[in-house]
Amino acid sequence: MDKEWFFDNAKKLLLSMRKISAGTVLLMWALAMISGVFIYKLVSGNNPAKKEITMTFATWWDDELEGETFSALCSEYQVQNPGITIKLEKLNWDTIQELLEKKDSKDSNKNAQKINPPDIFSIDPYAVYELEKKSLLAKLEDDRNFTGNIVSIISFINPLYYNIGLLQDAGFDRPPKNQTEFLSYVQRIKETGKFGAGIALSDLRHVNQQLLSWIWAAVGNPDVSSSFASKEVIDTLNFLNLLYQNLYDNPFELSKAKLLEAFGKGEIGMMIGSIADIREIKRTNINFSITTIPAPVSYTKKPVFPLSVWYVGIYSKSEYQEEAKDFILFLKKKSGEIAAAAYAVPGNGTLDRELSKEDLYYAKAFDMYEAGEMVRELYHSQNISQFNDIIIREVRFMFQGSKTPKECAEAIQYNWENLAGITPAVP
Repeated sequence: MDKEWFFDNAKKLLLSMRKISAGTVLLMWALAMISGVFIYKLVSGNNPAKKEITMTFATWWDDELEGETFSALCSEYQVQNPGITIKLEKLNWDTIQELLEKKDSKDSNKNAQKINPPDIFSIDPYAVYELEKKSLLAKLEDDRNFTGNIVSIISFINPLYYNIGLLQDAGFDRPPKNQTEFLSYVQRIKETGKFGAGIALSDLRHVNQQLLSWIWAAVGNPDVSSSFASKEVIDTLNFLNLLYQNLYDNPFELSKAKLLEAFGKGEIGMMIGSIADIREIKRTNINFSITTIPAPVSYTKKPVFPLSVWYVGIYSKSEYQEEAKDFILFLKKKSGEIAAAAYAVPGNGTLDRELSKEDLYYAKAFDMYEAGEMVRELYHSQNISQFNDIIIREVRFMFQGSKTPKECAEAIQYNWENLAGITPAVP
């Protein structure tokens, strides 16, 4: 640059600034300061136009995991997404449902505050249809490859648990392989002063795991709308009818929690449970293992396991639909970590090699999963709660001697077709 040109122009600039009034200089200084502050906030991430949000994630799952898994995942998500706070609420399903259905109501108490439903929530699969009917679930079909209005996070098979010690005391060195053997095991265990098996049917939500499991094990992967009046189902109902006389407690009054507690105390020889129950039973002193649910002697297909699934949904009136979808995608990506913390099999469908080396139960469960077939809960079927109620009612009639297994099967089939909107044949 030419030195003479530079000094000449600098001189002209200084002379021109001498003509500017003091007020103008102050105004220019103030504008510069305001611009500087705005640019600083923009660069530092404190943009006043950027809204900080708090989303509520309501779930009862955190207590079923080792450690504070969901708390840690929420913190991780917040670090990755500045400006978003995930408030984790540990609520049972009944409370979550109440919040969703009382979205704008107030209690009769004058001091009661407005009830705020969660933005994201774990969901009872049997409640999906009713929530959709009431427009409480957000539509999730979009370019993120969501399907339906709920998203599965992880899943669990439901195998047969057996107490090795009680079986050995009754003279057996292996679990029963079919329903005929199962009956003989139960009767022999009862002779030792213990109960051979228990079934918990006090809660309709356990019908799939505790009762229908036996039917799925007999018919293979079923076509629900046409299977209940089949010979395989009638034979299985006959098996259950014979089993009823030797069960631990009244099945219609026994809860799953009480069944699990009794098994852990060594009072029951065998039960069907979630693979997640392993963690609870391992805290006891009993020697136990897991196996497939026994099928009839003539069964030649793959073993079948009822599958329980953890689903999440988004409240339809949440202010943060897109952010909530992003958080669900984050949970899906973390499904391996969640599955390992829950000892879930198949979890996200991928074997955790490290966990399988340390835990033989986990490794065995995954071998069973890979060798068998899965039957999901009938979560999206219309009137499924009524259907479960019909099953319980008809099975109760059978256990009480009011109906034969054949009449029970035909009544279930007839009522299922009615609920499904199919013109049923008169039984």
